[in-house]
Amino acid sequence: MLWLRNHPRAADALLAGLVTALALGAHLFIDSTGETEVSDPTWWSPLLVLASTVPLAWRRRWPVAVLVAVTVPECILQASEMVGAGFLNILMATYSLGAYVAGRRLIVSGALTFACLLGFVAVGVAVDGVEASTLISTTVLYAGAILLGDNMRRRRERADELVERAERAERERELLAVQQVQQERTRIAREMHDVVAHSLSVMIIQAGAARRQVLANPDQAVGALENIESTGREAMSEMRRILGVLRSDTARDGDDGVDLAPQPSLSALGDLVAASSDLPIELHTDGDLDGVPAAVELSAYRVVQEALTNVRRHAGRVDHVAVAVRRADGRLTVTVEDDGRGASALAHDPGFGIIGMRERVGMFGGTLEAGPRSGGGWRVRAVFPEAA
Repeated sequence: MLWLRNHPRAADALLAGLVTALALGAHLFIDSTGETEVSDPTWWSPLLVLASTVPLAWRRRWPVAVLVAVTVPECILQASEMVGAGFLNILMATYSLGAYVAGRRLIVSGALTFACLLGFVAVGVAVDGVEASTLISTTVLYAGAILLGDNMRRRRERADELVERAERAERERELLAVQQVQQERTRIAREMHDVVAHSLSVMIIQAGAARRQVLANPDQAVGALENIESTGREAMSEMRRILGVLRSDTARDGDDGVDLAPQPSLSALGDLVAASSDLPIELHTDGDLDGVPAAVELSAYRVVQEALTNVRRHAGRVDHVAVAVRRADGRLTVTVEDDGRGASALAHDPGFGIIGMRERVGMFGGTLEAGPRSGGGWRVRAVFPEAA
């Protein structure tokens, strides 16, 4: 069946061959139908049988022409009282008309063919004594075949439309994901720009102090130069990360909408937790967080912020949210855990929030893990290396 569905032309050819074989067999070997005698075959009558069945092989490609092509020879066979396909070919062609023709063309071609066929049956009722009920059965069978074909065509078009809409939605989703990632990277680059600008400002101030003290107080000048060197190294490190994030379409410096407010740090996590009064959050910190590079602090803060946002969106009711920040062995580890029910939704669709967090952590060569935790709920764990 699957092979026939994937090869419609071959399926139509097999159908036409089967109907032709049955019709020829009936034409050549049946000499009566019930109490009605039929005429003997002639040299030309098998050709009419072939003409009334073989065109079914092209029923999908030319449904209107096929319906006319099978109806005319079949009517001649019936008028000559010869056995053929017995209107089975006409019903198949009528179904194909409804299945592959739509609109005004279907109405016009179907109505004309039906009128001719009904007129032929009416002549048989009037002249040859065909039962009058044949008019009713012909109408019912013809209308049923064309309506069945039309219904199948509508279902097929609907299925194709749904597939197209699904593919279009998937393409739009992928495009939106790319745009979200690019926007997130642009925001990260702008935030890091503020960090580098701060470092450069400190270097300028210290350079001016060293210049003034170089003759009067050389020791203070040396200390200022050492601070300039340390700050410069940190600024160079941040600039390298910026170059790894920026793309050619990143907004230029000075574009409208750049947030010039001071960027949050790990010391602001307490304020973030206090502002999240709708969540039962418990904050734990471990280790010396004073010497963490500013860019790492900013990204760690954003990870906590985004994780708490995901708790609000997906976790449902939560009784406990644990936020832990630990610095040890040159690494900064940020963990956010909840006992809600949002794990199943995020597991199948990580969304743009987790994508953004992974971008932030990966920019420093770190790792981010986000997934269901044992005992229920959701867990986000970000590790920033070389935080010392």
